[in-house]
Amino acid sequence: MPGTFRLNILVAAMGLAAFSTANAATTEHLHARTLGVTPASQLAHTLGLGNGMSFKARFSRPTRHGTDTVRMQQMYNGVPVYGRSIAVEQNAQGQALVANGPVAQSFNLSASDMRAKLTGDRAVEVLRGRHNPFMAPGQSIHNAKADLYVYPESQGQARLVYLTSYFAAGNQPARPTAIIDANTGEIIEQWDGLTTADGYGPGGNQKTGQYQYGTDYPALVVTASGSTCSLSNSDVKTYDMNNAMSGSGTLVSFPCYTHTGDGVNGAYSPENDAHHFGQVVHDMYNNWFGAPPLNFTLVMKVHLGSNYENAYWDGSAMNFGDGASTFYPLTSLDVTSHEISHGFTEQHSNLQYSGQSGGMNEAFSDMAGEAAEYYDRGSNDWLVGAEIIKSGTALRYMCNPTQDGSSIDNAADYYSGLNVHYSSGVYNKAFCTLAKTSGWNTKKAFEVFERANALYWSSTATFNSGACGVESASDDLGYTTSDVVSAFNAVGVSCPSGGGGGGGGTGGSLQNGTAVSLSGSSGAFSNTYTVQVPSGSSNLVISTSGGSGDADLYVKLGSEPTLSSYDCRPYKNGNSESCSFSSPSTSTYYVKLYGYSSYSGVSLKATWTEPSGGGGGGGGGFYENSTNVNIPDQSTASSYISVSGEANPGPSDLQVHVKIVHTYRGDLRITLYSPSGSSVVLKSPSGSDGTDNVDQTYTVNASSLNPNGQWRLKVDDVYAGDTGYIDDWSLQF
Repeated sequence: MPGTFRLNILVAAMGLAAFSTANAATTEHLHARTLGVTPASQLAHTLGLGNGMSFKARFSRPTRHGTDTVRMQQMYNGVPVYGRSIAVEQNAQGQALVANGPVAQSFNLSASDMRAKLTGDRAVEVLRGRHNPFMAPGQSIHNAKADLYVYPESQGQARLVYLTSYFAAGNQPARPTAIIDANTGEIIEQWDGLTTADGYGPGGNQKTGQYQYGTDYPALVVTASGSTCSLSNSDVKTYDMNNAMSGSGTLVSFPCYTHTGDGVNGAYSPENDAHHFGQVVHDMYNNWFGAPPLNFTLVMKVHLGSNYENAYWDGSAMNFGDGASTFYPLTSLDVTSHEISHGFTEQHSNLQYSGQSGGMNEAFSDMAGEAAEYYDRGSNDWLVGAEIIKSGTALRYMCNPTQDGSSIDNAADYYSGLNVHYSSGVYNKAFCTLAKTSGWNTKKAFEVFERANALYWSSTATFNSGACGVESASDDLGYTTSDVVSAFNAVGVSCPSGGGGGGGGTGGSLQNGTAVSLSGSSGAFSNTYTVQVPSGSSNLVISTSGGSGDADLYVKLGSEPTLSSYDCRPYKNGNSESCSFSSPSTSTYYVKLYGYSSYSGVSLKATWTEPSGGGGGGGGGFYENSTNVNIPDQSTASSYISVSGEANPGPSDLQVHVKIVHTYRGDLRITLYSPSGSSVVLKSPSGSDGTDNVDQTYTVNASSLNPNGQWRLKVDDVYAGDTGYIDDWSLQF
């Protein structure tokens, strides 16, 4: 069943604990900030950051301009600041020219605040104390880590913390990860970080068919010692776990030069496959990007557990089960690249494995699986796990994520707590859309996402801020950045111009007097809501009330608010907050909630007094969008129209004219979304309707809706074989 099984353990983000320390820690999001010609050593001063702030270079890549883009980790008194790194363009003299990314402006931590009362070992014990009651019998602990950071909290707070993790081996492997106060031992945030000489011999499984290394595929790169060979070289080492769930396993060795004999569960040699595909992924990164994926030799552990239907990255090795009734052994090329690329992410952006950053983390690994297929075979199938699943087509569908029944394909559908495997659909579809754009391919699209991961993304990136990084990466490489913008717009994601915290997704338009209920996590923005009042209205009040936790209201006219840019932010304890405008503008107000702590069931409402007659100029307006939007095969396209000044509620006979150029219109489902998010299907797909194009006017009853705000036309191409584009559409009130 699609959506039932996933590569990696499924996780959900835990809420943040409350605290009382009060230190200034406002974050600014730099967007193409021009620095003049600044010595790198003076970067913090040029940006106007507080005492003790500095930057440390981590990675560097050349740009098409003859300059270098350098990932710079922000430091405070020599300690890295969690989630705060920027990408800085530098000239040949090492002088900073342009900066992108989030920076903490200042901290006021005292000397005693910066002296950790807990040791790193003690922080690991705190984490074990939280996790141990849930450990299965026989689980053992490996790869314990505790790295010191300064952690910027929401609403201007900061404290010294350990980023702590370990790998718990056993029948239910896990990688508990937590941010722990280095002075009190409080667990601030936690999540499961378990992401999920020539030799010859067979490979493949009953679904792919058997193939031979050295004949159908290149020979295995092995090490020979006398008459004994091993699946080992300077790039990849492959170990047999002998059905154990923990331990280091045994390096695979065999009489030179043909390895056979480990066939299991319909596969002919998982060890050969893991070793070869690990080499392919190593070579892809090395040849395309000039460096291997990890800063140590790839370790592939095969035959993990008994009937174990999973694969994962544990922080030091790739682990592959032999499957059972659902999967063949999980050593396919895309799964191998997926797990290795979790390691790449950990060593570069270190995207936190929860929230929107967790969805990006999963999506990047899915992208890497497709990229490895393209590198090795010259094409890719846009399916995740297609070669290992026994029944059905695939685990996930890159170009049509909702096909699995659980994933989303637009940021507007994201909500706090959505599983990272399902939220990955947003970036997966953006990647597919970009790769299929004229002038692009899978390699070229992966190049910009890989560069964004290496240089631009921060550990707490959002869908929107991540888009900024991909756009910057595209510009670095001299690619058509407008294509990147279009690919993200197709999934409801956009880089906030001038910077911003990103909130991911559009919540819709608030209707007069109608409340919406919101829940969210600490330190994260909600979706963005809009308010647009008719001309002549008065006494606009945007308010929150009820629920649990603590959500802060942010309102800004004309653009999305951020932590540092807003027109109204009451900033009160609890959830009773309001912003009032006695003579409101007819332009759009943008509204977000920000979790001071986790919150649930908070009502958000906008009310205003309409002019006599209750209208917005009496209605009757005509609105049109004639910008062409490509409809890729078996994918989705969206186009938008903004409406203002219309009578509220809308008419009962709204005329919607749609013109689509397409070679088989029966492929298409056409859906109209109102500003409030309600929808109506204008046209359903029909496999028997082979007529070209759509040129049709539909009548929609909008009498229960406020028509003012952003309308969306969504076109789904359901069947394979034909493509087209949205040519024009309009609304006549």
